[in-house]
Amino acid sequence: MILPYRWFASGEIMGWFVKSPFKPDEDPVKHLVELLSKEAEKAGSPLTAVDKEILGRESSPLDPVPEDLQQKAKALITRVFEAEPVDEFERGSKSFSSSLLWVGDSHYPNIVALSDEVTRNIGGHSLFSSPLRGWKLLGDRAQLISCAVLAVLLIFAAVIGAGFLFGWK
Repeated sequence: MILPYRWFASGEIMGWFVKSPFKPDEDPVKHLVELLSKEAEKAGSPLTAVDKEILGRESSPLDPVPEDLQQKAKALITRVFEAEPVDEFERGSKSFSSSLLWVGDSHYPNIVALSDEVTRNIGGHSLFSSPLRGWKLLGDRAQLISCAVLAVLLIFAAVIGAGFLFGWK
């Protein structure tokens, strides 16, 4: 199967080649907090400056998020996830879900921890895994099996080629 160039150029196939949509001076955590803040304003209960600071802070069991803010943030995050398109290719590069993937590996802010909890509650899986369903799952499994069969055939051909080359019997 030959894939069109646009798939590779947009990073849809090889996600590790995709550049961050955030400039070096932009912070994905602040962007996430602002997106959640906009959703809170739409819901009629805006986040305070203290709430924003708590959500942007590093997650720590010694300094947990207050229970009322946890519940409010989880409800807002659920609304954001439900409003976003399910297909990752239809979402914008700076959407809430996409922005979660650009938070640094060394950071685990409260907003990411709460988002991870919400995704586990909604679908039983973490943010960083997306279960396939239906025809996509069937196609993915067919590709996996095809690659395994191809790998076995290539190894078999290499052994036969080496046998002819070195005169093995």
